[in-house]
Amino acid sequence: MLTKGARVQGQFGGEVEIGAELGSGGQGAVYQGTTASHQPIAVKWYYPTYQTRDLRTAITDLAIRRAPSRHFLWPEDIVTKDAEFGYSMQLYPSDFVTIPKLMTRKVAIKFTEIVRAASQTVSAFKALQSQGLFYCDISANNLRLQPQTGDILICDNDNVRATQGSGVVPGTPKYMAPEISRGDAEPSALTDSFSMAVLLFYLLMNDHPLDGATVNRIKVLNLAAMKQVYGTSPVFAFDPNNDTNRPESGVQRNSPIFWDVYPRPIKDVFTKVFTAGLFEPGGRPSFSEWQRALGALEDSILPCPSCGKQNFFDAETGRRSCWSCRETIGAPLRLILEGKRVVVLNTDTHLYQHHLSKFSGDPGNRGAAVAAMSKHPQQDVWGLKNLCSTQWYATLPDGTAQIVEPGRSLTARPRTKVNFGEVSAEFA
Repeated sequence: MLTKGARVQGQFGGEVEIGAELGSGGQGAVYQGTTASHQPIAVKWYYPTYQTRDLRTAITDLAIRRAPSRHFLWPEDIVTKDAEFGYSMQLYPSDFVTIPKLMTRKVAIKFTEIVRAASQTVSAFKALQSQGLFYCDISANNLRLQPQTGDILICDNDNVRATQGSGVVPGTPKYMAPEISRGDAEPSALTDSFSMAVLLFYLLMNDHPLDGATVNRIKVLNLAAMKQVYGTSPVFAFDPNNDTNRPESGVQRNSPIFWDVYPRPIKDVFTKVFTAGLFEPGGRPSFSEWQRALGALEDSILPCPSCGKQNFFDAETGRRSCWSCRETIGAPLRLILEGKRVVVLNTDTHLYQHHLSKFSGDPGNRGAAVAAMSKHPQQDVWGLKNLCSTQWYATLPDGTAQIVEPGRSLTARPRTKVNFGEVSAEFA
């Protein structure tokens, strides 16, 4: 392995000086590095067992391809010393935390940022698969998150492949698709979609989707037991038609609480992947299904007026009590897009291009805001400010027509209708 002060040579770039070790894993160790231009980077160096020609070729191909999106800490160069190799990549910022650390509840984070992180995760893996690639080893250990923004970074991308074959990592236990756990399949785009769903469940529910009474009865969770629970006989903890694996009080502490907090549309997507999708890989939710559900979930967030904790407005059930303080929450002001998509209007609500398009778009790759809630400078009145470069056309409750120029605001009043161009909406 490398020592501090060692120098390695880049295949596409210059020399890199090795600094302190940042961490290690099953394949190798990661070091701080400094380029000839004094730029800090990270260098992953492989243990002798992994110093193979096939792995070097695979990582070289990834470096040539470049990252599918900004969310990947992608291999940028092959670095060598004598006959051994590793690769260089960008360092992840120090304010990004791991998902396991987040799950200990030692990091403050709101629902808004959790949902945004989930949306960005879906967006990132969609970008990866659009290039004909699959990740092979999706798990919480490979994701970093900025708690104040919800931005994510995906690490350990040396496992990414375009084809199945030698050197492909089967995955991380408890994240692998059932067909891989059973030994019936190798990693693919379809198995990645399952692993991503497990990661999203951990992110939103703070527990594993298949952990419940079944796993609690097992004395030793060895490989044979894990194959049964996660491979041959998996049962979703919230399967609506099978209650044999429900979470148990004192063991699965988080998922029963969070499952009740979230509205039905996002739970329906999880139910689809962890019931029919357990044994029918082709029936797992598409990226578009995830994007629609997560976009609607973020649009439904509203603060409790009593305690300030974030809740979710459930348009279907009309639930009005806060999950934290149990106080009643009145019906929030909403914008109904095309008669169906509900956006709760809080004081900090922004609309993006995916809101004002016929197609739902990608909430994980939103771009600049096109509208924002704005308070009148002299009055206690809120409106929707036009941040577009084009006019909006509104109809007030009394039938009066109004043009909303760029930079101007439309008073957010129930029964006011507005045409944004591609889509129309009404305040409720």
